[in-house]
Amino acid sequence: MKITRDWLRDYVDYPWDVAELVDRLTMAGLEEEAVDDLATGLDGVVVGLVLSRHPHPNADRLSLCQVDIGDSKPSAIVCGAPNVATGQKVAVILPGSRLPDGREIRRTTIRGVESAGMICSEVELGIGADASAILVLPDSYEVGSPFAPQAGLDDVLIDFEVTPNRPDCLSLLGIAREVAALGGGTLQPPKTLVEENGEKAADLARIDIGDAGGCPRYVGRVIRGVTVGPSPKWLQNRLRAVGQRPINNVVDVTNYVMLELGQPLHAFDLNKLEGRRVIVRRAHAEVRLITLDNVERELDPEILVIADGERPVALAGVMGGADSEVSEQTVDVLLEAAHFDTSRVRSCASKVGLHTESSIRFERGTDWQMLPVSSDRAAALIAEVSGGAIAPGRLDIYPQPLKSPTIRLRPERAQSLLGTPVDAATCRNILQRLGCDVTGFDAELEVAVPSYRPDLKREVDLIEEVGRIHGYHHVALAATIRGPLPAPEAANYLIQRRLRRLASSLGLDEVITTSIVDDGWVADAGTRAVRLANGPSEGVSSLRSSLIPGLFDVARRNFNQRAAGVAIFEVGRVYCCIDGEAVKEEIRIAGLMSGQYSASTWRQDARTVELSDAKGAVEGLLEGLEITLRAAEAPYFRASGCAEVIVDGESAGWVGIASQKLGESFDMDREVCIFDLHCEVLNSARARQSTDYRPLPKFPPVERDLAIVLDGGIPTTRVEEEIRDTDPNLIEDVNLFDVYSGDQVAAGKRSLAFSLRLRSPHRTLEDADADRIVAEALRRLHSAFGAQLR
Repeated sequence: MKITRDWLRDYVDYPWDVAELVDRLTMAGLEEEAVDDLATGLDGVVVGLVLSRHPHPNADRLSLCQVDIGDSKPSAIVCGAPNVATGQKVAVILPGSRLPDGREIRRTTIRGVESAGMICSEVELGIGADASAILVLPDSYEVGSPFAPQAGLDDVLIDFEVTPNRPDCLSLLGIAREVAALGGGTLQPPKTLVEENGEKAADLARIDIGDAGGCPRYVGRVIRGVTVGPSPKWLQNRLRAVGQRPINNVVDVTNYVMLELGQPLHAFDLNKLEGRRVIVRRAHAEVRLITLDNVERELDPEILVIADGERPVALAGVMGGADSEVSEQTVDVLLEAAHFDTSRVRSCASKVGLHTESSIRFERGTDWQMLPVSSDRAAALIAEVSGGAIAPGRLDIYPQPLKSPTIRLRPERAQSLLGTPVDAATCRNILQRLGCDVTGFDAELEVAVPSYRPDLKREVDLIEEVGRIHGYHHVALAATIRGPLPAPEAANYLIQRRLRRLASSLGLDEVITTSIVDDGWVADAGTRAVRLANGPSEGVSSLRSSLIPGLFDVARRNFNQRAAGVAIFEVGRVYCCIDGEAVKEEIRIAGLMSGQYSASTWRQDARTVELSDAKGAVEGLLEGLEITLRAAEAPYFRASGCAEVIVDGESAGWVGIASQKLGESFDMDREVCIFDLHCEVLNSARARQSTDYRPLPKFPPVERDLAIVLDGGIPTTRVEEEIRDTDPNLIEDVNLFDVYSGDQVAAGKRSLAFSLRLRSPHRTLEDADADRIVAEALRRLHSAFGAQLR
């Protein structure tokens, strides 16, 4: 929420400077985003008086002006604007200064004549859109004085981050309430005097509510005889100061009041409404509406619209339609101030992909009691700046009166939760300063919540209000700690923590990606998508069924930033549809490795990531578990480059090379190694694992090498398993140390060389024992795979 220092002072005359104001509001829950001095870009701009104007001697379209800028000698300035004239007061930027867009103004020679400065237009000063003429200032401006203070532009912009539960702070009045509650003075809401005359509003327009659940209250005002044109400078300056673009005097007033009071408003051209009528209802199927941004949008029956006698003219709470907008031809205006259901506006904004200043406020909740006040305020300002007349009477349709809750507050409970002495008087005083109506006795207070605070629903919410206004920094340190005893950590949390620690120690960086993903990502996994009824945007409405696409998205962005290599992992939930509509959640860990293996080459030669690196990472994650890898096929993996990870006889996931199709979908033309493991399976294996003590071996090992030739398609893991099964009690370790295929072996064959470490826990093995085991292993390999000794 953007406000300015001086605009806020219209509602509360706080005694603090900007730094203290920001600090107090930040401590109360409004986090500062930015603080900018608006006059900074206008340094060096002064008020000048044009003493004379003569044609430029060497240019037909230029003028040579003598301008009094308060110095003892007038300045000669060349000007190209057609409207410059003697006797005008103008904005002059002096040599050595910079315009708001960064351009430096220097003393220069133009067509042989020296020019000492520039007479500025609105565009050059960054305060308007008219670049065709210079800005002519009122006669009241003092010559030679800085321009910004006299134009009301020496203000300070403050931008606050407003949390979704505080819609009341999306307005100047709401922030002023906070300042007043913090001791910054007395709240002074804007006073509005509505002068009505002419034909009654009820005889000029009609309002109906066809969906009271979506729109509990709708207030209309009619202003007749308006002249649509540019807004006065004070109004334009205030809107520009907070980032709003002035449009015309009628629309500008609706935006001004929305920022001031927090109530979105909309102005219809009354004569463009069929039957001079509006009705709030659901849209009809297959109906389209062109909104004010000139985009045609398709509606469905779940969308709430404002319609006239024939067609929709606005998306309720989001944006008006182009067919009924206020233009220079508008004479009569129907002003809308309504209260819409938050979920209906949120759903509509999401479906049409349109989020506006209005929808942001309606989605969080607006004040239904503010409707008459805001409509009167806006009607009076429109009449003031456009010359219109306000028709007598409001059109206030209120079929379902709303009521704020009354909440019980126990001061003793507040003191217990806050850990600081706050008696009933303190609670009462703070809540009343926040606008609550407090009754009851000291032991138990009855608090009627104001309608502009929809976030206050429980006793603990009131206690939080007492705490933040009282000031958490006033809570003294305590010698004892009170609170619930810590609960034992869940098993799934422990395995996730262990895996995160292991993955980080292996050199992988943890990432966190969104659970709501592109619909195509789920389709590529070959699983049925879990769809959200109200996705954040079109085509992005599925819950992820795998972590792999999210990792690819992160890797793509890193490679686009010229990263040499990427090694990342994520631990998170995935969602799958099973048995029709049932949704199964699983916790998985997935990793991605690609590009250069190491960022530094002084320790080792530069090389790219290989499948063995991903396999090693998996082995590191499964440290202490008995694992087996066997060839398999899985979504996202290359058909000939995927291995299933077996832990204690149960499938725990996959490791391998990503498919070419997946890489192409993320514009990655390099080899990518990935793994995807089920945390629940790993946790179960850990739980079954027993910790056995084994004494250090007393007898030395015997080592033998075994080289065999066999078909190239036989998995190495199956060969290792066959060797181990020869004599599990004596074969301590089997390690593959060489793979060869080439001229010295037959086509389609390959050579595998293993080192075997043999050891007995009871005696020293002899050569005969080792020879017997190797011979038996060779016999088993020949029988199982047709292997021959090389």
